[in-house]
Amino acid sequence: MIKFVAAIVLTFALIPSVSAHRYFFGLTEISTNKNTDAIEIVHQYTLHDVQQALKKRLGKAFRLEQEDAEKQIRNWVNEEFQLTDSQGEAVKPSWVGFEADYQKIWIYQEVPKRDNLCRWTLSNTLLMNNFSAQVNTINVVDDYGNRSLILTIENTSDTIKCQQAIKE
Repeated sequence: MIKFVAAIVLTFALIPSVSAHRYFFGLTEISTNKNTDAIEIVHQYTLHDVQQALKKRLGKAFRLEQEDAEKQIRNWVNEEFQLTDSQGEAVKPSWVGFEADYQKIWIYQEVPKRDNLCRWTLSNTLLMNNFSAQVNTINVVDDYGNRSLILTIENTSDTIKCQQAIKE
């Protein structure tokens, strides 16, 4: 009997978990590069969730190895993540690229030198059309400090607020 129970426990221990995760979150950092004054944007998401979203968008399986993978990711991010400066003008980040491991994907964008991010509005609906519980956190790091915006399906956009400049 002990061997039978041990065999069952070992069998289940060796089977990879296939249950879906219960949390859906993304993290974006928007920061000013002190050397170039460019605004750097880094999005981090669960690779499987991104693949599922692109599969739904394209109507067929999506793999990072496919020939047009970078183009498809770029188009998706450009449609789902948008910036507007303090004068109400749309800001189109330049595509830098992406990298991924077996669990995460990092997507890189950049905006040329700007005065500051104060009163910029951003909208981030990445993965929200696929997962209603999706939470996208945006961390802003610049001369005005570190602050975070939390976006959900009920609130897909927010404005970056700035207090007084941090003195070094």
